[in-house]
Amino acid sequence: MKRKVIALTGYIGSGKSCVARILRQWGYKTVDCDAIARQIANEPHVIAAIGELLGGEYVRDGRLDRSAVRQRVFADSELLDKYQSLFFDEVRVRLQQIVAETDGTLFVEIPVLDAFRFDWSEVWRVECPRDEILRRVAARDGVNAESVAATLSAQKPCSTPTRTINNNGTLAELEQTVDAALRSAGLRD
Repeated sequence: MKRKVIALTGYIGSGKSCVARILRQWGYKTVDCDAIARQIANEPHVIAAIGELLGGEYVRDGRLDRSAVRQRVFADSELLDKYQSLFFDEVRVRLQQIVAETDGTLFVEIPVLDAFRFDWSEVWRVECPRDEILRRVAARDGVNAESVAATLSAQKPCSTPTRTINNNGTLAELEQTVDAALRSAGLRD
């Protein structure tokens, strides 16, 4: 079987992880770039670099205060670019290693599609109404809607996806939408 690497992208809280969970339940391989970035964020050289970039108050007990870091960097686009550059190259290298070790189709959750150049077979954008995103992320992360809105305004959506997954209904409806996308991509009978 030819290797396919399909990006699952979309705004924070749009449902990328839910789509990936459905795909895993159906036997598809997935990887989460946020999980890779979290692993990288625990490496001492990265923690030190972020401490230098933002200040020592963003590092507690040798670990990043991710909530405080997120609030700070998403409020300043120049700072966000510097912060993201600390991670993106290492995430790309690790993703390439995972792809090299994977046969068949691999779905990659990647919130920032233009973080680095990658030869995607397809790009699937997960969409959800803005008010639902604000509600979901505020409840999930314990932050206010203004913080979520700041994150959303800093994210750049993929303008030309191969397929769009609308996540504006029930879980059963989302499963039907994912099933239809898989069939359309020739990945499900």
